Amino acid sequence: MPNTHFPENGDNSHVEAELIERIYKIAIRPQAYDDFMDQWASYVSSALADLTTLEREYSSTADLQTPQVQRHFEMGFRLLEELGRQDAPSADASTKGGAAACLVNRTGQIVWHNGAAGRLFDLRRGSHVSDLTMWEKSRGALGGMIARLSPTAEVSHHKAVLRVHSEAADRTVFLVADIVDRTDEAVVLLREVQADWHDTVGEMLTQSFGLSQAELQIAECLVEGADIPSIAQRRSSSVNTVRTQVKTLMSKTGVSSQTELVRLLLSLNAVDDLRHRSSSHVNQGQTSQFLQRDGRVMTYHRFGPEMGQPVVFFHGMLDGCDFAPKAIQLLFEHRITVYAIERPHFGSNPGDGGPKETAHQRLASDVEDLLNFLDLKQVTLFGHMGGSVYAFAAAAHLGERVQAIVSVSGGVPIVSARQIASMAPRQKLVAYTARYTPNLLPFVLRAGIRQLDFGGEEKFIRALYASSPHDINMISKSDVLEIIAAGYHFSVAQGYEAFEVDSFHVLSDWRASVSASTVPVILLHGQDDPVVSVASVREFAAWLGPRASLNVVPDSGQLLLYQAPETVVSALKQAVSQPARLRTH
Repeated sequence: MPNTHFPENGDNSHVEAELIERIYKIAIRPQAYDDFMDQWASYVSSALADLTTLEREYSSTADLQTPQVQRHFEMGFRLLEELGRQDAPSADASTKGGAAACLVNRTGQIVWHNGAAGRLFDLRRGSHVSDLTMWEKSRGALGGMIARLSPTAEVSHHKAVLRVHSEAADRTVFLVADIVDRTDEAVVLLREVQADWHDTVGEMLTQSFGLSQAELQIAECLVEGADIPSIAQRRSSSVNTVRTQVKTLMSKTGVSSQTELVRLLLSLNAVDDLRHRSSSHVNQGQTSQFLQRDGRVMTYHRFGPEMGQPVVFFHGMLDGCDFAPKAIQLLFEHRITVYAIERPHFGSNPGDGGPKETAHQRLASDVEDLLNFLDLKQVTLFGHMGGSVYAFAAAAHLGERVQAIVSVSGGVPIVSARQIASMAPRQKLVAYTARYTPNLLPFVLRAGIRQLDFGGEEKFIRALYASSPHDINMISKSDVLEIIAAGYHFSVAQGYEAFEVDSFHVLSDWRASVSASTVPVILLHGQDDPVVSVASVREFAAWLGPRASLNVVPDSGQLLLYQAPETVVSALKQAVSQPARLRTH
C-alpha cells in the first residue's frame, strides 16, 4: 500500500514542529506527557490517511514518520535514558534525592537545568558553564565536548567525569558529561553522580558480615562518593582511624581492595533500589520466591487459604499482582488459592534472555517450574487483561495439568485494525505506535514512565480511562487507585522492556496458542470495556465454539476485577469445579 507519511515541508509541518517541541519538554516537565501524547495523536491521525485500507489489511504497514521525527524521537529517548530513573524532588532535595542535571549548548550556555542543579550551583536563566567553579582539567574536558557539538566535528562518544564545587552545599560534586545527540540541536548533558543509601542494605551487611554501626556509617559515606579525608572530617576522626575502619570493612566483606568494596556496596544499593520500586505493590498476599531450572529466581505471591483449589494468575501490562481485600475475603470463603507469578522484566524478576517472539512459550515453562515447585498436579489459569495471552500459551504447554481458563477483561487475538480503532484514545494511540512505528515505541513508553516516576499516577490513569465513566468512578475510590498506581510502578520498575514484549503479543493474532489446547474457557468482560470491545470478545467466543462461555457484565468497564469481585470469584469457583482432567495424587 502507498506510504502515508508527511512530506518534509508539507501542509502538516506545523503539526510536526509542535510534536518535536513537546518531545523535549518532557525532559524538563515530566507532567507534559499528556500534552505530548495529544500532539502525537494529532500526528498519527493525520498520517493514517488511508484507515480503510489498514482496517482491511491488518498485516499491512504504514510509514507514519518522517526521518526528522524519527531522529527527534531517538534523541528524546536518549535524553530520558541519560536523565535516568529518579523520584520527584522532595522538599529537602538540596541534600537528598533529585540528582542535579542540566543541558549545555554549543555556545556553553546552560539552556536547561533542574531544581537540584539550580540549588547546588546557583543557576539562573542564561547561566553559562563559565559560571561553574570547576577544576581546570574538568573545564578543558567539557570545553572539548562542547566543541564536538559542531556538525563538522569528528564523531566521538566518550563521556567525561567533571569535578565541580558547590558553594551552596560546600562540597565537590561529580558530574558525568555526555553528548546527547549529533544534530543541529545537539547538547551536552551534565548529570550528578549520586547514590542514596538504603537502610536495608545496612541490615543485610550487619546480618551477613557482622558490621558495627560505625562501620556501616563508613560504608554509607563510601556509597555517597566521599574519600577518606572527607569521611574523617565529617566524623571528626583522624584519617588513620578511618583508613583502619575501611581496612576492617574490606576484611569482613572479603574484598581485596577499596575499589572492590565500593563496587560491592553500590551493587547492593542498586539491587535494593530495584526491590523498593517493585516489591511493595502487593500488600495483601504472601510473597515467596523459587529457583527455576535455568538459575533465575522468580517471585510469586499467594492469596487466599494455604491449601485451597489452586489458580495461577497472569497479570497484564499495567495491573500488577495485588488483589483488593474484598476479593481476598471471597477467595478464603470459597477455598480458592491464587498464585500470582511476576513475569520476566516486571517488578524485580529478571528477563529470560530470549527473543520477544517466543516470550509466551518461555513463560509457560516458568509456570511449569512453579507448579512442580509447589507440587500442584492440576490448576486453573486466570488471565487478567493482557495476561490472557500468556494464560492461553501456558494451557497449550501444560496440557492436562490445566483444568480451565478464566479470562477477565482479557485481550483477544487481534486480526484487524478495526479492533484497534475501537479502543479508547490513549490505548489506541499506543497500539498504533506499537503496530506501525515500533521503533518510536520506546520513547512513548519511556516518557510515560517518567510521568509515573514524578508522581503522575493519577493523571496517567485518568488519561487511560477518560472515555470510560465506570472506570473513572472506580479509580475515584482511594483503595482501588492505590492498587492500580502501585501496579503501574511494579510494571515499569525495570524500564520499558516488558511493554515492548507485551505490545508485540497483545497486538498479534495468537489464535495458534488458543487452538493448541481444548480446556473450557470462561470469558468475563465489562459491557463498556474501553480497550477490548464486547463485539471483539463475542467474535472470539464464537470462534472458540462450545468450549467457551461468555459473561458480559452490564454497567462496567475494564476494571471489572475491582468493581465486581463477587462475579470474578464466582467465575473462578465455576472453573475449579470443572471435572478433573487427570488423576491427582
